[in-house]
Formats: sequence, C-alpha cells, structure tokens
Amino acid sequence: HHYHLCKKTKTNKAYFSLSAHRPPLPDLLHTGSLSDQEFHDWLTHELEHVPNRMKYDKMFDISINAIVNWRKRYRGNPKLWKRIFKKDRVIKELIEAVPVMEAVHTYVNNFDTKDNDKYRHRHDGKKITIMDLCSGKGYLSMLLSEILPPDKVNKIILIDKAWAMCNTELKSHHINWDHIYGKTVNIEDKDQIIDSVGHETYFTTWPIPLHTSKQDLKQSCNQRQMKKHFFDAIDGPVVILAIHLCGTLSLKAIDMFNNNSNVSLFALKPCCLPQMIYAQRGDIFKIGKHEFDAEEVCSNGTFNKKTWNGPPRWHLESKFDRWAENLHQGIDIVENEEGRKEKRDIVVQVEGGFQNTYIFAQRSPLTKEIWKQTLLS
Repeated sequence: HHYHLCKKTKTNKAYFSLSAHRPPLPDLLHTGSLSDQEFHDWLTHELEHVPNRMKYDKMFDISINAIVNWRKRYRGNPKLWKRIFKKDRVIKELIEAVPVMEAVHTYVNNFDTKDNDKYRHRHDGKKITIMDLCSGKGYLSMLLSEILPPDKVNKIILIDKAWAMCNTELKSHHINWDHIYGKTVNIEDKDQIIDSVGHETYFTTWPIPLHTSKQDLKQSCNQRQMKKHFFDAIDGPVVILAIHLCGTLSLKAIDMFNNNSNVSLFALKPCCLPQMIYAQRGDIFKIGKHEFDAEEVCSNGTFNKKTWNGPPRWHLESKFDRWAENLHQGIDIVENEEGRKEKRDIVVQVEGGFQNTYIFAQRSPLTKEIWKQTLLS
C-alpha cells in the first residue's frame, strides 16, 4: 500500500554494509532449530552497530526480548514466522520506532490516574488506549504489546486501510492478519513460555490485545467517523502513534490530535512529501490555527518498488525541513499552559537519508520524564 512505498530510502546503509559480510541468516532461524537463547544472542549481535544503539540501550534490549517472544508464540508455525520475521525489515522498523517506543514506555510507566487531578473524574481506574496509524502488519504494536504493562493499557488499535473489515473474508489485497487472529498451532515444547494451549487463536496470546481497524484516513468523513466510534467512545486517555506517515497523512494525524481532547500523547514521524498536484492546484494546507502554501513543501517523485523516480533526493531535504516545521506549528497546544510539543532530530537514517524528524506533543498534565533533554534530544 502506497504509504509504505516511501520508506524505501537509503536507511541504515552503514548497518547493512556491516552485516553484508557476515554469514547469511541460516534457515535454522525460521525452522526453530536454534534455541531461543542462541536466537537472542544472534539478534543482539545484528543490532550491535545500528543508529542510536547506545542512546536507547535499554529499549533495544527489551525489544530483542519482545522479538524472542514473537518467535515463541509462532513456534510450530514456521511459515507464519518466516512471513513475520523478515530480518532487515524488522530491524529497520525497530530502528525508526525506538524513539517513539521510549516516549510511550515512559508515559505508560509513569501513568497513574490517582495522581492526575485533571482526569480523576473521567479516567479514574481507566486504562490507556493506543492507536497505531498506518500500522502495516503492526510491528510497532506487536513490540508495545510485549513491553508495556497490561494493567495500564486496555488495547492497541492497528489502523490501516489495507486491513479487511472485521468478520469478513481475507482477500489477496488485504494485509494478512493471521499473526493476530490466526489459529494457533499447539506443539509439545518444554521451552515454549508463551503457551498456545488453551488459546484457539493468537489474538488471546498477546499481553495487550491487538485489534485491527480498516480506516482510510484520507476520506473526508473519516475524522467524523473516528471521533464518533473511537475517541468519543473511549473512556480513558488515548495515545496516537504515527510513524513514517506519507504525504498528507501527517496532516490527518495532527487533525486527529487537535480535534480530540482525550488524546494525551502524540508522536509523529513524517515520511515523504506531499505530491505536486496540491501545489499545481494552488492548495493551502490548514492544520489547527496554522496554514501554509502547498507550493512550499510539495515535490514530484515516487518510488517504483525500490527505485526512486524524481529529483535528486538531497534536493528535497530543505523542503522536508519546511514540511516538518509546518507540521509542528499545526499542533494546537499553547506551550506551558495546555501542554508541550517539540520537534526533534533523531538520526535514524544515514548516508543520504534525511527523514530524521520526530514530532512529540502531550496535553497537560505532562510526564516530566518524557520532556527531559536526555530522552528526546
């Protein structure tokens, strides 16, 4: 689906060149012949030199444990495991997700309704709901389900237009959801900590439930529908996560934060720029109280599989910076009165990749630990 195409940048070339001369990944890893400890050690070694490995050391370590848990969950189903664990893809997604996971992990672990006067009458005893926009298969959500405390998080909703509608037949153009809703494969294995005995489907094996939701964020009625069926219906604070959103989808994500006061925490990593059609029409983008000319930020260029067709990528860097700054300005928060917002450069792409901007926002009351310079800078 189109908003994943723009992630095919020169991301982490340094990492991949390091791993290129290592022995190829043996099929053992997919058939389960390696012990879980051997798999853990191998994955730790693969992540040794990735961007920000030391800065987010603990988050990488617990993420490795989470991926080992995925492997335990799908033991006995090597076909499904092979489809889920594509090494380079999982590592790339993890590198981009770690700064957001760190913020969410900090928010959730510090969340306590009893200390929260603003929400006490609305949220006392209520858990957090997390929305993962343009989730794809859901690697971010799958990691968060393993690392966050289930007593504080009610569910994680994976939102993508490529999911099938609930209770309908899966078609070839849909994301395969067997890793969430598929039937379990029971095997005799004393090492299988995540035991699927007693579980008919993988859905009940996730520590925090994962729910898919088919939504096309670009449809004009989508914001109203989501407000009615999600935000107004959720009793408790909401976290919106929007990693590598393509083009104008970033505008839709910010609208969602601005229009729903129960969204407590917001994290956005913009991806490619809006297409030139918006500039040719003379459009003005409006988010919150901020507006700007499409001409400032639009660009020609698309990916055809892994090939970039358009102007030299480095030409786009200044436009991308303007795009990110305008997105940041569009978040409706009066600093220090209603909360905080920050645009941070965290280098996750190297050797030519420039999409290193993360935008965080939180409505009061603030989680002080999130806004310490050491966490996000």
